[in-house]
Amino acid sequence: MRSVVYSVLAVVLLVVVSPAVGQIHPDIIEDAHLDSLGLLRKYGYPAEEHIIETDDGYLLGIHRCPGSPLSPPAPGKPVVLLQHGMLSSSADYILMGPDTSLAYMLADAGYDVWMGNARGNRYSRRHRFRSNETQTFWDFSWHEVGSIDIPNVIDYILVRTGQQSLQYVGHSQGTTAYWVMMSQHPYYNRRIKSMHALAPAAYMHNTRSPYVLFLATFLYTTDLMLQMMGTWWFEPTNEMNIQGGLQNCHDGAPFQAMCSINTFLIAGFNTEEVNSTMLPVIHAHSPAGASTMQMIHHAQTIRSRIFRQYDHGALNMVRYGQLTPPVYNLANVQAPTLFYHSTNDWMAAPGDVELLYRELPNVVKRYLVPLPAFNHLDFVWAINVRSLLYDELLADLKAYV
Repeated sequence: MRSVVYSVLAVVLLVVVSPAVGQIHPDIIEDAHLDSLGLLRKYGYPAEEHIIETDDGYLLGIHRCPGSPLSPPAPGKPVVLLQHGMLSSSADYILMGPDTSLAYMLADAGYDVWMGNARGNRYSRRHRFRSNETQTFWDFSWHEVGSIDIPNVIDYILVRTGQQSLQYVGHSQGTTAYWVMMSQHPYYNRRIKSMHALAPAAYMHNTRSPYVLFLATFLYTTDLMLQMMGTWWFEPTNEMNIQGGLQNCHDGAPFQAMCSINTFLIAGFNTEEVNSTMLPVIHAHSPAGASTMQMIHHAQTIRSRIFRQYDHGALNMVRYGQLTPPVYNLANVQAPTLFYHSTNDWMAAPGDVELLYRELPNVVKRYLVPLPAFNHLDFVWAINVRSLLYDELLADLKAYV
């Protein structure tokens, strides 16, 4: 849904007379076209890509920043895994630059930083046997991200680094997938020192995002329509989207304010924390692609009011041996868990965070961001995210090293 809106917006904006791309600062143009590894290297940070094959054949492009100019790579560093949200990628933790993005701060603080990329996003669109143009490739939701991708990534990281356990930081769907992993594989509690949930998401009773509410209201019609159209995935941004963002979202562009509207309708309105200068870079990297089943799974959660596996309808008996999807067992989430949430989050609403808090057995801390307007995407892109959130997060991570 979000990628479709971005594509339409790009087409509209491209036909509007706007300043030439050449008037934009060269760093903005370059950062819009660089990938996650290129961004890290541009700013002086070592970067690696590791291709991990999952148990069911998906090839995940996982990114690593093992050090920084302040803390060179060295064996034995504490390991932290960052997992992105819906329609996003590792770029969420990199694209705002060394002064704002979490990956750089963690590397400077002495961590060996790994960033996951869930199956289906721009860095993980390959499979050992299946083409990503086929429906079988896209037959997954965030259940598979949590039950297969993240455990496989953790296993690989721990073998590669020689560590016994790591710290996990997830944003939005990166937290949802974590609850799934622990529900399905409680063994992994022994491999997690601490879990830090940014905008913790499971229940979505109180979501205020118009896009998600529309999808939930017309869930079955939308699902049928997508199947009939053969639309099984959301496309990542392409060159047309990038050019549209560069021409119309840069400082001084007459339609720059329009570039924030779509984000606000998803995440909640907060004009004071939008870094307008970086909007062309944000729109170049997001959305990063996903399966339509991931969004439909969230819509099912809204309708059922139950945190459970994907509802395949008449095929539930074949898939699960029962008429309804199995409910996730949140009592299995035993590793120390820390919540970081906000009051203006339209996706992880306060009431839903409270419900999740009551379900989990070992939430050792809840941190409410001290800015009432802080929204869902401010957790990764806000101008003052360091002082409002990341300084607290870094102190908490240090306590569990």
